[in-house]
Amino acid sequence: MECKRSANGPLSAATRRGARQDRTPELGRVFAGAALALALAACGARAADIPDFTPDQMGGTLRRSFNAEPQNLNPLTGKDLYERLVNEYIFEYLLNRDLDTMELKGVLAERWEMSDDGRVITFHLKPEARFSDGHPLTADDVVFSYEAVRNPKIDCRSMASYLEDCEKCEKVDDHTVRFIWKKTYFKTLESSGNLFPILPKHIYEPHVAADPEDKAGKVKPFNNLAQGFIGSGPYKFERWTTGQEIVLVRNRDYWGKPRAFDRILIRFILEEQASVQAFLSGDLDDLAITPEWWVKLERHPRRDAVFRMFHYMTPANGYSFIAWNQAKYRTVKGADGEERVLEEPHPIFSDPRVRLAMTYLIDRRALLKHLYHGIGRVATGPFYVLSPQSDPSVEPWPFDRAEALRLLAEAGWKDRNGDGWLENEKGERFSFEFSISAGTQLTRDLARILKEEFRRTGIDVHTTFVEWSVFVVKLDTRDFDAIMLAWGGGGVEDDPYQIWHSDQIADQGHNFISFRNAEADRLITEARRELDENRRNALFHRLHRLLHELQPYTFFIARESLRLVSTRIAGAQVHPLGMETQEWWVAPRGSGPGEGAPP
Repeated sequence: MECKRSANGPLSAATRRGARQDRTPELGRVFAGAALALALAACGARAADIPDFTPDQMGGTLRRSFNAEPQNLNPLTGKDLYERLVNEYIFEYLLNRDLDTMELKGVLAERWEMSDDGRVITFHLKPEARFSDGHPLTADDVVFSYEAVRNPKIDCRSMASYLEDCEKCEKVDDHTVRFIWKKTYFKTLESSGNLFPILPKHIYEPHVAADPEDKAGKVKPFNNLAQGFIGSGPYKFERWTTGQEIVLVRNRDYWGKPRAFDRILIRFILEEQASVQAFLSGDLDDLAITPEWWVKLERHPRRDAVFRMFHYMTPANGYSFIAWNQAKYRTVKGADGEERVLEEPHPIFSDPRVRLAMTYLIDRRALLKHLYHGIGRVATGPFYVLSPQSDPSVEPWPFDRAEALRLLAEAGWKDRNGDGWLENEKGERFSFEFSISAGTQLTRDLARILKEEFRRTGIDVHTTFVEWSVFVVKLDTRDFDAIMLAWGGGGVEDDPYQIWHSDQIADQGHNFISFRNAEADRLITEARRELDENRRNALFHRLHRLLHELQPYTFFIARESLRLVSTRIAGAQVHPLGMETQEWWVAPRGSGPGEGAPP
């Protein structure tokens, strides 16, 4: 599943994994639009090995920042990458992807067996694994977590969609569980072992069973739990001060290798300039930045002495896009008095000719060069540009105002009265609201440029900047015309089902633009059942070309990671799947250019 991330914000892991895509370890800024945590990112990718920290490397606080505040920290119902970036310290999975080899490695599972068709997978749990309250982690907790994800009362639709073909998860004995799948699926191993975190049954079973309609109930329903969760990971939740910070503390009874830091401090700094100033003043230890700040800091006099700069590309980077809503929803009351929600075609963007015309009006190559300083690539589709899933023969649509006007006229949009604005046959002006998550100066500059280009073509655009928590609600309710956003957290091999299949329109699924196409559904379904990689990628290439033709999104920029790390921190390195803060520690004084720093 993919992870949302805020327009200027950290890769919001959306992405998601196994079905989750391995994007959560990455912390990068989305160049344009808000960030969605890619619902399928493998939240728990880890480096090949966590170091065996020496006593003098232990201690101190890792100081990070988010440019938006999470909606909640519920590991099943959270919908943005901010939640995932916090919970990757608290929760663990049966499996994770190794950041170096990209192979699946055991975390809570010490070994596993899988049938030749991938439909039966048996995991053997590590007997020493336990939750931070000291309770042993057993097969009962795995089965409980699986069933919580599948429970229709839990607001976990995007994650559950990747288990629709899983028949059951059953306990074999206290330390053995078996997943049985009804159908062949190329990600059964990842979806079984790296889709959902393992929660303690003894704590959360009453909350899952609680009746959400019982207002007087003493047990709060699971969907209403927002923070304070307990996991089996190396850190524990300490506090969340709204509008200020989240603090995690070391799990001193952690069953695995201890991490170096005593505390993880995550501050909420909404403005990019303020976060850069906090970093340069020594108040933050790492920071993801936009291309504008990268260029400004490349020749900073304190570079290398006080901070290091990392520029790299991984499958986790994802892409930014403009999404065109293809449906409008309205509530009507029937003769029986019941209210029903009706889906109707969007009056503008349900027409693929209009969507393609909008892409022709955006000079992505010029914007990449001048606004993004050449950092990144023009995106053409939903797959990682270096992945075999991506069709390299697909070229970006060029900037072509004349072709855009031709397509718009063909779709019925013309300047009919000479006032400079396009109208349809009813005389209604081509006018729409462009919703953007409030963010960086780059985002605001981009919105201004696009608004001006659309205006020159006769399109009336009303740009609104929306706070991230409100923005996510607009997505869930489909209450928008067009939005600027980014997917982050994609993995080694992505499954496009969660975003592009029509099954994912209902129940706040991540097909929030209501894209319906029978051929896309067929290609996705066939590819998911295909175990031969070459045949599967041929199907994904056809999907790539189809989405390119239909332009449900204007695919914008395939991003690259730009990151600052203080020389106060030791152990920072780039892996094929990104950077991992859990291998870092506070550098001792006198150990390097920055001479270390007090914890």
